[in-house]
Amino acid sequence: MILLVLLAIALVYYRLRFGYLTYKKRQYLPKISDALTELTFSGYKGERLQTEVKNFKSRFPYHKKWFQKLVLSSIIDLSLNLKGDLIFQVREIYMVLGLHKNSLKLIKRPFWYTKCKGIYHFQALNFVHGQKYIKPYITSKNEVLRSNAFIAHLYLTTEPFDFLVDYPYSLSSVNEYKVIDVFYMKKEPIPKNIDSWLDAKNESIVILGLKVMVFYNYTGASEKIISLLNHERHRIREEVILSIRELFLIDAEEALQNRFDKEDKLLKIEILKSLAVIGSESSISFITKILIRKHLDKDIKMELLRCLKSIDISYYESRFLVDMEIDRMKLHINSAYL
Repeated sequence: MILLVLLAIALVYYRLRFGYLTYKKRQYLPKISDALTELTFSGYKGERLQTEVKNFKSRFPYHKKWFQKLVLSSIIDLSLNLKGDLIFQVREIYMVLGLHKNSLKLIKRPFWYTKCKGIYHFQALNFVHGQKYIKPYITSKNEVLRSNAFIAHLYLTTEPFDFLVDYPYSLSSVNEYKVIDVFYMKKEPIPKNIDSWLDAKNESIVILGLKVMVFYNYTGASEKIISLLNHERHRIREEVILSIRELFLIDAEEALQNRFDKEDKLLKIEILKSLAVIGSESSISFITKILIRKHLDKDIKMELLRCLKSIDISYYESRFLVDMEIDRMKLHINSAYL
């Protein structure tokens, strides 16, 4: 009975506190946003900035933790919506307010999710000095923490990205694209050892290497890329087929044809999409031979016709006129409404 009463009191307390903080948030957020925007665009530096920040603190209940959280959230939102030198001005305000200490406290807490919050603060605000506190976690046993630390480390490091060739941990597809985003955001040059990434034991680094090559339109490792069509890992072969298409590696045409019957349905379709881009008369002959096979999967058959149309529309229109199934498929391909 006593436990139920205590539980009820706790629930009422947290409900009232939530309502109070929600009210305060609505009350102060516009004022915080206006003040921070003014400080950012003022360009104040040094002692003048410290004086203005001191005035800011005196006008608000800055000593309250909930208020500092609101300010920190507003600073991050502001930083993410700005470009150029203004980002560094926001970071300076963050430091003068002492909020970097709050972020560091989060990183030093024992819970992985609070560490991730602090790491994200340093990343979002480009707090380079915080990198040394993040780096130890890029080898963490906790996958989520390791992932967050890894991306933040890339954002904050001043090292060339050549070191990634030796990264031993698996990366999710999302993080692979996040790494490419870091290359884009930082205007990072292509790693000097990018060819070696394709020899890495880590599947994620091989895939990342292919994505980086596509991002930079780098064709210097075309032979090595094509050779990876015979790699034992399905994901790598899939990425290779996509890279061949994106990099327009016409020398891969025969290798793609040779690989076709060895692959599953998904990669067969991806091969045909690539042949539609780089294919020549050789691929026309290749497709024609497959189209006359019996018991051909309908999705693959449809992709074969699309590929044929892309390579040589005249040939596509003049062949297989007496095949009713192919004729119906052509109607579907030719009409956007079917």
